[in-house]
Amino acid sequence: MAGAGIKEIKNRIGSVQSTKQVTKAMELVSSSKMRKAKDRALASRPYFNTMYNTVKDIATNTRGVRDPFLKQREVKNKCYIVIAGDRGLAGGYNSNIFKLTTAHMDGKQEKVMTVGKKATEFFQKKRLRYSSRWRKCWKMWLW
Repeated sequence: MAGAGIKEIKNRIGSVQSTKQVTKAMELVSSSKMRKAKDRALASRPYFNTMYNTVKDIATNTRGVRDPFLKQREVKNKCYIVIAGDRGLAGGYNSNIFKLTTAHMDGKQEKVMTVGKKATEFFQKKRLRYSSRWRKCWKMWLW
């Protein structure tokens, strides 16, 4: 009797150690991917800064242009684009993104564009206006 219990415990210890090893390998792979993504983002920063300064210069030095996108007006509608991770160990990331979005919405019924199944499911449960279809993006502005 006692031998069977010890055998189960040893099997459980082995299982936990195996899971720990797999989790560590997944962490190493994800940190490597994150480092590469960060490097690519940092490499694009000079391009962004040049584009930003160019657009800023054009906007400040252009007079007499009537365009609805350049007109200053009160913000009545907002649309949040929420990009969620659907694979891997993205639970913490998704949770933080969803909390940040709902906190920033401050209880108002704002529009949300979702990217990913998890984001779509979250906003379905919250019964908030959302669209996961990018083709219908312009129709959302009519809500």
